[in-house]
Amino acid sequence: MTTWEYLIISLPEFEPAKAAQGESASVTRLNREGAEGWEAVGMTALVDGSFAVLLKRPLAGGSKD
Repeated sequence: MTTWEYLIISLPEFEPAKAAQGESASVTRLNREGAEGWEAVGMTALVDGSFAVLLKRPLAGGSKD
């Protein structure tokens, strides 16, 4: 069984869509976390317009079956 570690991050309010991919602060942040092995597994809109994102990745040295 894989042992997971979890992280919750806050993303700013999403900007209007743009023609170029990856050109927003939110996408840049998610890509940076993804490069470190984090995978987004949940997203919740908050009252102030920002988003809370739950991320997970396998725990280093964690047991795997």
